[in-house]
Amino acid sequence: MNISPYTPGQVAREIYGRDKILEDFRRDLAFQISEPHLIGRIEVYSGPRGVGKTSLLRSAQSYSVSKGFETVWVTAGEGSLLNSLIESLSVLTRSWKGELGDKLGELLESVRIQIGGISVGGVSGEEAEITAPSRLLQEILTAAGQAAVQRGNGLIVFIDEIQAADAESLKAVAYAWQHLQSEAPNLPMAVFSAGLSHAQDVITDAVSFAERFSYQHLGNLSGRDSMEALQRPAADKGVRWDEEALEMALDSANGYPYFIQVIGDETWRSSGYPGAGTTIEAEQVRAALEGFNAMRNSFFRARWQKATPAEMNFLQAMAAEGDEPVKRASIAHAMGKQSDGLGVARRALLDKGLIDTAGHGFVQFSAPGFARFIREEIDPGMDSGF
Repeated sequence: MNISPYTPGQVAREIYGRDKILEDFRRDLAFQISEPHLIGRIEVYSGPRGVGKTSLLRSAQSYSVSKGFETVWVTAGEGSLLNSLIESLSVLTRSWKGELGDKLGELLESVRIQIGGISVGGVSGEEAEITAPSRLLQEILTAAGQAAVQRGNGLIVFIDEIQAADAESLKAVAYAWQHLQSEAPNLPMAVFSAGLSHAQDVITDAVSFAERFSYQHLGNLSGRDSMEALQRPAADKGVRWDEEALEMALDSANGYPYFIQVIGDETWRSSGYPGAGTTIEAEQVRAALEGFNAMRNSFFRARWQKATPAEMNFLQAMAAEGDEPVKRASIAHAMGKQSDGLGVARRALLDKGLIDTAGHGFVQFSAPGFARFIREEIDPGMDSGF
């Protein structure tokens, strides 16, 4: 027997369908090593929940460490992003020795950040002149970057869930990075982040110069990449998928990375944790579909229950239009509202990860099959039989 190589709900061991993004990242780090410099724009990988953004970011972090970079990881939404970033830098650099390391430690100890008012005091607690948060962060990042160069190739900052960051912290990060571009252009540092699809809207609301950020959208996997995500983990254990079995599993997942991992894991279980030389067949996928469909219904029900009554009305109007991207104007018409009257519900549903942007003026459900679930929820028996 072999443990399942599929990891639903966990950070993926392998990343599928993101080869171009990872290739670009590795090239950026290679240039950092050969010609140290600050990567000027903050990278944002955006997309709905379940498409592997955090796994992509963790893969990039692991690669950075393997190439001799110091790294710091922060998850936004847990209080002030600035406080979290400085705390993470403190933890990372606590053991750093030498003149620069000691200087950085003293600087971090001296900084007390209170959003709504930034104050800086010495170790003795005496108040000093109030300093702009962006300048404080710039000073800390400069010291951390210089110390990191003494230890290796530089410093890479990773920010997950960036759409949940507070506006003051986003502004401080953006302005600090802008200052660094002109004042420390040869310092090998970079910021890579991940967030929901409307992360760009959140950042633009907080920062006037959104061109300092670069955005790459992550969607569902192509048929070819979905196939690889099912076949390759099994092949690594000497197990192959029968063609019919593979087609059934792919149809159930519909390119959604989380569902691919779930159907792979459920099929692995129904196959008796197969060993090398085994073939997964259609019968075993059929047996797995019971567990898969139960999981999917539970998944959708949890999302549905997150919505307020007003948001449910929005989702119902979307679902009534079908499974494809829907015009906001069509939703407004169905709800008897003006298009600009949908803003609050739309933003809340984006924040909850229930819907996704789909081009100018369009939205779509973030997970395939959710529209059908809602139609069934409204009218039992309608669209039945996932």
